[in-house]
Amino acid sequence: MAVSAHWNGGDFADLVAEGVEEGLFESGETLLAQSNALVPIDEGILQNSGTNEVADGVARVGYNTPYALRQHEDLTLRHDNGREAKFLEKPLNAFGPELETIIASAIARRLT
Repeated sequence: MAVSAHWNGGDFADLVAEGVEEGLFESGETLLAQSNALVPIDEGILQNSGTNEVADGVARVGYNTPYALRQHEDLTLRHDNGREAKFLEKPLNAFGPELETIIASAIARRLT
């Protein structure tokens, strides 16, 4: 019995890179959804400014208002029940392993 195999490392690397990009985007969407559950709401402008972008293997999840950073960092600000500062940091810390699993699953889908 003879077995032969052909290895095409370039295709493999491309599939992994595609899976990473897809997984980063999916995990970013999950992080943004978790963050939106905590983000302070007055008129909804901050929450509606949430973004999830992936470029060159880097995910960027955040909020695009002039006051987003202060709302996130200033622990002295008062917010409605269930809304709080550190609205990005807390879900990232709490759901980090889940986000990693999302990325790994996206890579696995590309390779099967």
